[in-house]
Amino acid sequence: MLARLVLLSTLFTSGPRAGVIDRVAVTLDSQIITESEIAQEIRLAAFLNDDPPEFSPESRKKAADRLIEQKLIRREMQLGRYLGPNKDDVETMLKQVQAQRFQSPEAYRGALEKYDLTEGDLKDYLLWQLTLLRFIDTRFRPGVQVTDDEIRATFESQLAKLENTADPGKSLKLEDRRDQIRETLINQRVDQQLDEWLDATRKRTRIQFHPEAFQ
Repeated sequence: MLARLVLLSTLFTSGPRAGVIDRVAVTLDSQIITESEIAQEIRLAAFLNDDPPEFSPESRKKAADRLIEQKLIRREMQLGRYLGPNKDDVETMLKQVQAQRFQSPEAYRGALEKYDLTEGDLKDYLLWQLTLLRFIDTRFRPGVQVTDDEIRATFESQLAKLENTADPGKSLKLEDRRDQIRETLINQRVDQQLDEWLDATRKRTRIQFHPEAFQ
C-alpha cells in the first residue's frame, strides 16, 4: 500500500558476524543506528527487490532514513501498546516470497548466501513489514472519511483518461468503480497522514547523523 524499505561493502557487507568494529551512524535521542544495521537494511531491501545491494553514500543515507522511521514507529507502538501481527503470518509471507522469486529451495538458499543473509534475518524483516502495515491500519485508517461527492468528483476527473483506455463501446459507470476509487482515496489519505506524523515526530526528536558513516 505504501509506498513506503552504510559503509564500504568490502569491509562491512558481512555486518557484525564478520567481527568488524561497528560504529554509530545515527543517534536519535537515546537510541542509535549502527553502520551494520544500515548495511543489513540495504541488503534486505535489495534481496526483496531482486537488485544488487548499493552501498553508496546516498544509498546509505536513504537506508538510515528508513531505519529512523522504523525506530520512531516502534517507539510509538510501545507507548501506545499496539498489537503486532501473528508470527504465523510471517511464514505465509515467506512462502509467497519463495514461490514468486525462486524456482527451487536451492536457488532461495543461494540468494540468501549471495546477499549475506540468513532466513532469520529475512523473517525479521518480513515481520517488520507486517508490523508496519498493522500499525498504519490501526493508527491512521479509522479516522479517514471519504464522501460520495469526493468519489464522484474523482471519477469525473478521471473519466476522459478512462475512456481512452476502455474497450470501444464500453460504458463507464461510477458504480462499477466506486469501491476502487474509495479505497484509492483512503490509501492516499492514510499515506499523507503517516507522512505528516513522521515529519512531526522527527522534528520532536533529536537526530544526529555521523558524517564519517556516510562518506
